[in-house]
Amino acid sequence: MALKAVYLYAAVVALLLCSSANFIQSPSDVLGPVALLEPTPSAARDFGAMVSKAPVAVMRPGSAADIARLLGALSSAPPGTPAVAARGAGHSLHGQAQARGGIVVETRALPRAVEVVARRGDGDGGAYADVGAGALWVEVLEECLRAGLAPRSWTDYLHLTVGGTLSNGGISGQAFKHGPQISNVLELEVVTGTGEVVTCSPTRSPELFFAVLGGLGQFGIITRARIPLQAAPPKVRWVRAFYDSFETFTRDQELLVSMPELVDYVEGFMVLNEHSLRSSSVAFPAEVNFAPDFGSDGGGGGGGGKKKVYYCVEFAVHDFQRQDSAADHVVELVSGKLSFLRPHAYSVEVAYFDFLNRVRMEEESLRSRGLWDVPHPWLNVFVPRHGAAGFKDLLMDTVIARGDFEGPVLIYPLLTDRPVV
Repeated sequence: MALKAVYLYAAVVALLLCSSANFIQSPSDVLGPVALLEPTPSAARDFGAMVSKAPVAVMRPGSAADIARLLGALSSAPPGTPAVAARGAGHSLHGQAQARGGIVVETRALPRAVEVVARRGDGDGGAYADVGAGALWVEVLEECLRAGLAPRSWTDYLHLTVGGTLSNGGISGQAFKHGPQISNVLELEVVTGTGEVVTCSPTRSPELFFAVLGGLGQFGIITRARIPLQAAPPKVRWVRAFYDSFETFTRDQELLVSMPELVDYVEGFMVLNEHSLRSSSVAFPAEVNFAPDFGSDGGGGGGGGKKKVYYCVEFAVHDFQRQDSAADHVVELVSGKLSFLRPHAYSVEVAYFDFLNRVRMEEESLRSRGLWDVPHPWLNVFVPRHGAAGFKDLLMDTVIARGDFEGPVLIYPLLTDRPVV
């Protein structure tokens, strides 16, 4: 099980487990030229591994036109026939990409070309990538890096489809600075429920554009996206610092996100025991000489008699390896403002690609132990700033206190002036 709490400066709560992903509720018995395939076991599974809803058929579209023919046929069908759901990499948690007795559209079959456009004379301000919705973000990164560019906002895990994360949100440690992925889109190609293929943007069919972004497939299936790009640094200076006080931990996170001109990524997590300390260090390529006492806390950090827990702030600074952008100097300057448990701050320089793809290493470690393809009752919530400590205490007193909890608890701040569309 894993929990991610993202605390904000405004009261907003969003549970991502509760939304249905059925796109349209009226398929037709006669689909004319639409080619459907026998369902595969993967069409009835997702990453959550808690729900299994088998479809009657699968579509592997070769183009947006294929999806348009399917949805166009279904839009005029009588009510009461099966549902349709779009499935990218299958990382939904509660069956949102499944369709019991219906049709699953496997968008990974769509063209996955990544076309990078860098306009001369504009620096990186006019650069963008036109990306097929079935492409994985790691594929987008690889292609963009060939031009020295990269998208601004990411997810922690890159082996997700572009269409999938743009239909949800796409949040990681860059969101405090650039907003989530759905706030970093210039244009979309969308197939609507009536089978129209529509190109939309903030100024062209804006109602559809903003409805589809984060819309969980309820307003259309994304088939292409235009993503703005920025200059990609060759290296990243990656820092982890440890705390024994939740108040100090969150205060320092808030300090970090107040310095977007210096810091490029901010996250953090709870260190519950030695196992969570080891597992969180799999991808961090530096020796961490942090050996805390996880015994009973006599007061202060976790409350009288409660098991003591620790916290880790994680931040990163892009290193363009120029004298005018000395990442080491920035890290030293920023670290001097923080109140971590000295000397327990650890810094390492890694390639930009390796930093963004860091969770892949953790995935490979879990796969090697047979712990990847297991149920994932994950929960993502937005918590207002004033409720962060109370939410943490609730977790400690309920879910975590049961003793059988295993998994990461990520906690990091977003700013409400970085809009979520």
